[in-house]
Amino acid sequence: MATMAAGLLAAANLQAAPLPGFVLTAQTQHFSFYSRDNQKVDSQKTERYLAQVEQLLGQQVEGRAEYYRYATAQELAAGTGTYAAGLTLAHSGQIHSTQAFHAHEIVHLVAGQMGNPGVFFQEGLAVAIGNEAKWQGKDVDSLARKAAGTKLSSLVARFDSMDADTAYAVAGSFVNRLIKTHGIAKVAEFFRACGPAGTNPAAAFARTFGQSLDEAGAAWAATL
Repeated sequence: MATMAAGLLAAANLQAAPLPGFVLTAQTQHFSFYSRDNQKVDSQKTERYLAQVEQLLGQQVEGRAEYYRYATAQELAAGTGTYAAGLTLAHSGQIHSTQAFHAHEIVHLVAGQMGNPGVFFQEGLAVAIGNEAKWQGKDVDSLARKAAGTKLSSLVARFDSMDADTAYAVAGSFVNRLIKTHGIAKVAEFFRACGPAGTNPAAAFARTFGQSLDEAGAAWAATL
């Protein structure tokens, strides 16, 4: 799984010493890349993709973020406490990943600067953009059909307790539908409307899109 810890980027933390066991292997305008055991990083592809996501969302990442490359999810868990293919700590400007280039986590890094609508929407946006609306190589709409009869507000609230593959597919499918229906700028507006504290995202959603979560969810489910 790939995941995100929400929060604002703290520029003061970006120049901190690297984590124990990691060495600086590359540096670009917006990233310092650290790895161990000769794990490779694709620094130029990462830098180019960051620029694309910044332009898409209308949001700039300040300072230089840290990209830590691990060999396995087990190593990442030992270093961060989270078993995952990737983890983004937006508040401290860090990406931890088992991949040389990790589009999903780069989306988190940028989106984390806009606001915090909660994990459902954070992961949904990263799947819709970073994973190109696919999960485990399959189209998210086909994977999300099994949850189509459940109210969206319930799916949002239960994201963390759901089967992970279903949760990520549902979130990605719904946010992808929002993008297709309202445009990416409107989705970014919703993130910003939630603010960094993520205060009352349901109300922010209704103000931004002109309908409740469950009304939007019903419209989405009808398309699956």
